[in-house]
Amino acid sequence: MTKKIFNVLGYDIGGTKIAVSLGSSDGKIIASERLSNKDKTPDEVLPKLVEIGKKLLADAGLKASDLRAVGIDAPAPMDIPRGLILNPPNNKSWDNVPIRDYLSERLGVEAFLENDANAGALAEWMFGAGQGKKNIIYLTMSTGIGGGIITNEHLLHGASFMAGELGHTVIDINGPSCNCGLKGCYEAFCGGRAVAQRIQHELAGQNDHPLVQLADGKIENIDFVTLFKAVKDGNGYAISIWDELCLRHAQAIGLFINSFNPEMIVLGTIACACGDLLMTPIRQHLPRFCWKQMLQDCEIKPAKLGKDIGDYAGICSALNCLYEKGEFELHV
Repeated sequence: MTKKIFNVLGYDIGGTKIAVSLGSSDGKIIASERLSNKDKTPDEVLPKLVEIGKKLLADAGLKASDLRAVGIDAPAPMDIPRGLILNPPNNKSWDNVPIRDYLSERLGVEAFLENDANAGALAEWMFGAGQGKKNIIYLTMSTGIGGGIITNEHLLHGASFMAGELGHTVIDINGPSCNCGLKGCYEAFCGGRAVAQRIQHELAGQNDHPLVQLADGKIENIDFVTLFKAVKDGNGYAISIWDELCLRHAQAIGLFINSFNPEMIVLGTIACACGDLLMTPIRQHLPRFCWKQMLQDCEIKPAKLGKDIGDYAGICSALNCLYEKGEFELHV
């Protein structure tokens, strides 16, 4: 293995935007730029991805030969072995897009594709809260809930490259329907979209309710941020929902602790924004759902990279593939 510092381009493909980042293998972000991906087709976007990547290199005074690899992360579904994005829910026109080979050919270096939740796990493991750990779980916690699992210093992919769909662990067979087709998924209880839809349904017709007023008087504007504000304001209805959510989070996280015995579970977006208001009750509930010894050996922490995780995700996808090939040693 080599400890030589090299440069990597990262592409974090989202439903509405794409983060393009230039970084080095020691975890420094040299430059980054954002590109709209809302209602865009691959034919519109892919050439711009190449253009922006080359621009970031040029602006940093680097040549094409100074680039070691390209990493891409994107929402499921995807075909990782073939490097294809397969019709993600928020980008319906992105059907069987050979993004890995497209970028590799035009930028002249190896390119690697990874699931976005796995990429988040890699970023927090390599350069965030999980740095130096051998066994961690990362949970994306925003519109939906996803996961990535690092076990014995390796990303767990599974037989079909689909390991880590922790948001679709069923925690109550009588629970609400999930967009994935199952009932009672962790995401169906605690995902940001599911929570907003539940509140909107329960408050239908109650335009004078404090939560509706916090959403500018429009029930359709109620979201997780509205709930968070109402909890801080001491609204009883909001607090009752919050207490239930924290219990469900603990139930799911306890299941993951018992299943994987990690050293750390890192909680993403929502946990970073809510802090102790979310973390404290989750920690208080956890002894109900997992064995004492495994809980004692597991830290539960908010993500460290926060809003910058998109800048790291694609880069770390490439670094991990080079690591698995024996061409990169983790700087820990």
